[in-house]
Amino acid sequence: MHEERLREFVRFDELLAAALRALSDPALSSAEVFEEFVAGLAAARTRGGVAGWAAAVRRVRSHRLLALMHQEDLMRRAFHAPAGRADDVVRLAGMDDPEAMARPGEALTKLGVSLRGWLIGSPLTQSLLNRTAILAHAIDAAAAAAPHGAEALALACGKLSEARLSRAVRAGELRRLVALDHDFNAVEAAARAFGGVNALHTPTYALLNGGSSAFGRFDLIYSAALFERFDRRTAELAIAALYGMLKPGGRILIANLAPTLPETGLIETVMNWWPIYRDRAEMANLGAAAAPDAAIRVMLEPADNIHFLEVARPA
Repeated sequence: MHEERLREFVRFDELLAAALRALSDPALSSAEVFEEFVAGLAAARTRGGVAGWAAAVRRVRSHRLLALMHQEDLMRRAFHAPAGRADDVVRLAGMDDPEAMARPGEALTKLGVSLRGWLIGSPLTQSLLNRTAILAHAIDAAAAAAPHGAEALALACGKLSEARLSRAVRAGELRRLVALDHDFNAVEAAARAFGGVNALHTPTYALLNGGSSAFGRFDLIYSAALFERFDRRTAELAIAALYGMLKPGGRILIANLAPTLPETGLIETVMNWWPIYRDRAEMANLGAAAAPDAAIRVMLEPADNIHFLEVARPA
């Protein structure tokens, strides 16, 4: 066992050294180098166990390679965000927003530009864009099913990127869209972008401590990333509270990163982003435990990295 751990350490050190050499030389830097580094981190995370991975994370963060990776601004800002808030940086930066991703980035070094491009082309970004499209479709479906005007609630709304893709939002077909976030900057951004949205600076605990009754009933309640911060018990309590806010026939839609995401090692080491990943069974169990009489369904987005839990109230 000791010899195997030593071999793992040597392999990981060689991975970092190879990435450092390649990213330090413009002639060697390429998308393949980035992909190999991401894959190597993921492999080390899988093989190392809790203690081994903790040691690997420390190794990356004390290595000169980190400064090179942080020439890409999004990864650097996420890394330095307050504890537990790296995903806020990701959402507000627009990684889940097709329009934002299509716009030129801010001034970066040549390596930073390359890293930004490789990050945009990653499975992670594709899955986040898929998540946005799926949530936009859910809003439109709710509007189509409620001819007198659907009511929707977005939790931890970020920039509310899905609203940009929603035909119902653009056409003003919703009776109301309430967007909640603990981040005042996110609320302001959503309010500026969408004049008809009721964007509120509201901490999550308000929903878990009797505050849910203040918002009324909804045809659709959805979360893009909030539940990745919740342990199992908190997630169950939250779903139960939200279920009580549904109209008959309404549904909750919760997105959650899957443990098979290829960039798990990258986001944890270089971005200090530590989501709680959940597989299909874990998602289904959350819904069944929180709302026993509900119809439960779990879906996987096309890139296979994000699960969606649907909890539907009988009509």
